[in-house]
Amino acid sequence: GGGLQLTRMLDALHIPTRFHAGLRVTDEETIEVAENVFAGGVNKGLVRGLDALGVQAAGISGTDGPTLLVEPVPDLGRVGKVVRVVPHLIETLWAGGFVPVIAPLGLGPEGAYNVNADSAAAALAVGLGAGYLFVLTDVDGLLEEGEPVETLAPDECEDYVDSGLAAGGMVPKLRAAAEAARGGVEARILNGNRKGAIAAAIAGERVGTLISEGVAACKQ
Repeated sequence: GGGLQLTRMLDALHIPTRFHAGLRVTDEETIEVAENVFAGGVNKGLVRGLDALGVQAAGISGTDGPTLLVEPVPDLGRVGKVVRVVPHLIETLWAGGFVPVIAPLGLGPEGAYNVNADSAAAALAVGLGAGYLFVLTDVDGLLEEGEPVETLAPDECEDYVDSGLAAGGMVPKLRAAAEAARGGVEARILNGNRKGAIAAAIAGERVGTLISEGVAACKQ
């Protein structure tokens, strides 16, 4: 991601920030700054952090390769929706022993496009045949009356958007999780600030909000 860092940089440059349904409206000025922030400082900072933990990592963006091919999202400017994942560069990095760190930018008809990080992660998870997708946020999943909703079928996610229970940044996270689940990937929305949340999810513990086609089958 890197949305907070991008907003700070845009503020410093006196470029206004606008959102629609949780997605950043991205004009020509904004995409230029977004490339520098996402593929520059944020991406390389994550790579250095992994390196400090003993993990060999390599930073790329979705325009490299290219890896993420997108089509423009109407009315949002240089915002793209992933229509194809080309895995060659990622697989090459894996073969060399590197963990790819991918900035959420995609290649479209006018060059680089801003891609919501959660949507990019979902597309990558499906395109690479992943078993799991962990969508990290700062709350304990999708909340209803202060408690996380434990399980959802993909087709139930939009009901929470329509009702307003999912709002702001949770909307693209929920939609991305639903997209991944429809593609055969088990998705879980987790609190990234809660120590051990990912390990608990991998161990099969009931943490966060699980979105899976298997939930739909169980409810039938």
